[in-house]
Amino acid sequence: MDDEMNAEQQTYLLIKDAIADLEPDDQKRVAEALQRLRDVMADYPDGHAVMAMALLGAEIQR
Repeated sequence: MDDEMNAEQQTYLLIKDAIADLEPDDQKRVAEALQRLRDVMADYPDGHAVMAMALLGAEIQR
């Protein structure tokens, strides 16, 4: 069994750790924002939200 993490797993854990280091109020706001994003994903189950989030991610990295 391979015990090494892939890049996606490492990124996921780094983000989770960064959130855990935030103040409790900031952690709550992140959780609220995450829920809102999940709600949008549920509102557009045919992939439109995924495409919109991919575009947003690309815009953020510009």
